Amino acid sequence: MKQGLKSIVQEENYFFGEFEHSLDSQRRIAIPSNWRKEKKTKFILLQGRHNALYLLPPNIFNDFIAKVRKVSFADAASSLALVRIGSVSQECECDSQGRISIPQKLIEQSGLKNQVVLVGSVTMIQIWSMDNWKMFQKSDQNDVLDVIQKIGERPDDLTSIIKGIK
Repeated sequence: MKQGLKSIVQEENYFFGEFEHSLDSQRRIAIPSNWRKEKKTKFILLQGRHNALYLLPPNIFNDFIAKVRKVSFADAASSLALVRIGSVSQECECDSQGRISIPQKLIEQSGLKNQVVLVGSVTMIQIWSMDNWKMFQKSDQNDVLDVIQKIGERPDDLTSIIKGIK
Protein backbone atom coordinates (compact mmCIF):
# COMPACT_ATOMS: atom_id res chain seq x y z
CA MET A 1 0.00 0.00 0.00
CA LYS A 2 2.76 2.44 0.91
CA GLN A 3 4.54 1.79 -2.40
CA GLY A 4 1.28 2.52 -4.29
CA LEU A 5 0.96 5.97 -2.69
CA LYS A 6 4.62 6.72 -3.40
CA SER A 7 4.26 5.94 -7.11
CA ILE A 8 1.14 8.12 -7.36
CA VAL A 9 3.06 10.99 -5.74
CA GLN A 10 5.97 10.66 -8.15
CA GLU A 11 3.89 10.30 -11.30
CA GLU A 12 1.19 12.84 -10.59
CA ASN A 13 2.94 15.56 -8.55
CA TYR A 14 0.85 15.26 -5.42
CA PHE A 15 2.32 16.51 -2.15
CA PHE A 16 1.43 15.05 1.25
CA GLY A 17 2.83 15.42 4.76
CA GLU A 18 4.87 18.03 6.54
CA PHE A 19 8.60 18.35 6.99
CA GLU A 20 10.62 20.61 9.25
CA HIS A 21 13.79 22.02 7.75
CA SER A 22 16.41 24.60 8.58
CA LEU A 23 16.95 27.61 6.38
CA ASP A 24 20.71 27.69 5.84
CA SER A 25 22.94 30.78 5.75
CA GLN A 26 22.55 30.98 1.96
CA ARG A 27 18.72 31.05 2.27
CA ARG A 28 18.31 27.47 1.01
CA ILE A 29 15.95 24.73 2.10
CA ALA A 30 15.93 21.10 1.07
CA ILE A 31 12.85 19.77 -0.72
CA PRO A 32 12.04 16.22 0.47
CA SER A 33 13.23 13.61 -2.01
CA ASN A 34 9.77 12.07 -2.45
CA TRP A 35 8.52 15.49 -3.65
CA ARG A 36 11.18 15.68 -6.37
CA LYS A 37 10.48 13.77 -9.57
CA GLU A 38 13.96 14.20 -10.97
CA LYS A 39 17.38 15.39 -9.88
CA LYS A 40 16.89 18.99 -11.09
CA THR A 41 13.19 19.39 -10.24
CA LYS A 42 11.80 22.84 -11.04
CA PHE A 43 9.13 24.81 -9.21
CA ILE A 44 7.54 28.23 -9.42
CA LEU A 45 7.99 30.03 -6.09
CA LEU A 46 5.58 32.81 -5.14
CA GLN A 47 4.21 34.69 -2.17
CA GLY A 48 1.09 32.95 -0.92
CA ARG A 49 -1.62 33.56 1.64
CA HIS A 50 -1.21 33.57 5.42
CA ASN A 51 2.47 34.57 5.14
CA ALA A 52 3.33 31.28 3.48
CA LEU A 53 5.27 30.75 0.27
CA TYR A 54 3.87 28.52 -2.46
CA LEU A 55 5.95 26.13 -4.54
CA LEU A 56 4.01 25.13 -7.63
CA PRO A 57 5.14 22.37 -9.96
CA PRO A 58 5.38 23.58 -13.57
CA ASN A 59 2.35 21.56 -14.72
CA ILE A 60 0.09 23.34 -12.19
CA PHE A 61 1.49 26.76 -13.07
CA ASN A 62 1.13 25.95 -16.79
CA ASP A 63 -2.65 25.60 -16.24
CA PHE A 64 -2.63 29.19 -14.98
CA ILE A 65 -0.44 30.35 -17.89
CA ALA A 66 -2.88 28.81 -20.39
CA LYS A 67 -5.66 30.94 -18.89
CA VAL A 68 -3.48 34.06 -18.85
CA ARG A 69 -2.75 33.68 -22.56
CA LYS A 70 -6.46 34.17 -23.26
CA VAL A 71 -6.37 37.65 -21.70
CA SER A 72 -5.36 40.61 -23.82
CA PHE A 73 -2.01 42.07 -22.79
CA ALA A 74 -3.49 45.48 -23.62
CA ASP A 75 -6.14 45.18 -20.89
CA ALA A 76 -5.03 47.64 -18.17
CA ALA A 77 -6.41 45.76 -15.14
CA SER A 78 -5.06 42.42 -16.35
CA SER A 79 -1.68 43.96 -17.06
CA LEU A 80 -1.42 45.29 -13.50
CA ALA A 81 -2.52 41.97 -12.03
CA LEU A 82 0.09 40.10 -14.06
CA VAL A 83 2.81 42.55 -13.03
CA ARG A 84 1.92 41.92 -9.40
CA ILE A 85 2.08 38.15 -9.91
CA GLY A 86 5.31 38.32 -11.89
CA SER A 87 7.04 40.56 -9.36
CA VAL A 88 6.57 38.09 -6.50
CA SER A 89 7.23 34.91 -8.49
CA GLN A 90 10.33 33.16 -9.67
CA GLU A 91 11.32 29.89 -11.24
CA CYS A 92 13.61 27.82 -9.04
CA GLU A 93 15.42 24.56 -9.59
CA CYS A 94 16.62 22.07 -7.01
CA ASP A 95 20.39 21.80 -6.83
CA SER A 96 22.17 18.43 -6.72
CA GLN A 97 21.27 18.10 -3.01
CA GLY A 98 17.59 18.94 -3.56
CA ARG A 99 17.77 22.49 -2.21
CA ILE A 100 16.17 25.65 -3.52
CA SER A 101 17.23 29.20 -2.74
CA ILE A 102 14.63 31.67 -1.46
CA PRO A 103 15.09 35.38 -2.20
CA GLN A 104 15.64 37.59 0.83
CA LYS A 105 12.57 39.67 -0.05
CA LEU A 106 10.27 36.63 0.14
CA ILE A 107 11.90 35.49 3.37
CA GLU A 108 11.19 38.86 4.96
CA GLN A 109 7.63 39.09 3.62
CA SER A 110 6.83 35.60 4.93
CA GLY A 111 8.54 36.01 8.30
CA LEU A 112 10.68 32.93 7.74
CA LYS A 113 13.34 32.33 10.38
CA ASN A 114 15.82 29.50 10.91
CA GLN A 115 13.21 26.73 11.13
CA VAL A 116 10.56 26.34 8.42
CA VAL A 117 7.85 23.81 7.73
CA LEU A 118 7.23 22.44 4.25
CA VAL A 119 3.61 21.35 4.03
CA GLY A 120 2.09 19.20 1.31
CA SER A 121 -0.98 20.95 -0.03
CA VAL A 122 -2.05 18.15 -2.41
CA THR A 123 -1.17 19.93 -5.69
CA MET A 124 1.55 22.24 -4.36
CA ILE A 125 3.96 22.76 -1.47
CA GLN A 126 3.59 25.52 1.09
CA ILE A 127 6.52 26.88 3.09
CA TRP A 128 5.57 28.28 6.50
CA SER A 129 7.54 29.79 9.34
CA MET A 130 7.46 27.46 12.34
CA ASP A 131 5.54 30.04 14.43
CA ASN A 132 2.89 30.70 11.76
CA TRP A 133 2.40 26.98 11.17
CA LYS A 134 1.87 26.31 14.88
CA MET A 135 -0.67 29.16 15.12
CA PHE A 136 -2.52 27.86 12.06
CA GLN A 137 -2.70 24.34 13.48
CA LYS A 138 -4.18 25.66 16.74
CA SER A 139 -6.81 27.69 14.87
CA ASP A 140 -7.83 25.02 12.33
CA GLN A 141 -10.97 23.23 13.48
CA ASN A 142 -11.75 21.30 10.29
CA ASP A 143 -11.93 17.53 10.44
CA VAL A 144 -10.16 16.17 7.36
CA LEU A 145 -12.64 13.32 6.98
CA ASP A 146 -15.58 15.77 7.00
CA VAL A 147 -13.96 17.69 4.15
CA ILE A 148 -13.26 14.48 2.20
CA GLN A 149 -16.87 13.36 2.72
CA LYS A 150 -18.26 16.68 1.45
CA ILE A 151 -16.07 16.49 -1.63
CA GLY A 152 -17.16 12.90 -2.24
CA GLU A 153 -20.83 13.81 -1.95
CA ARG A 154 -20.58 16.84 -4.25
CA PRO A 155 -17.47 16.44 -6.43
CA ASP A 156 -18.71 18.95 -9.01
CA ASP A 157 -19.13 21.63 -6.35
CA LEU A 158 -15.55 21.62 -5.06
CA THR A 159 -15.15 25.40 -5.10
CA SER A 160 -18.18 25.93 -2.83
CA ILE A 161 -17.03 23.20 -0.46
CA ILE A 162 -13.52 24.60 -0.12
CA LYS A 163 -14.80 28.16 0.32
CA GLY A 164 -17.13 26.92 3.07
CA ILE A 165 -14.22 25.52 5.07
CA LYS A 166 -13.30 27.92 7.82
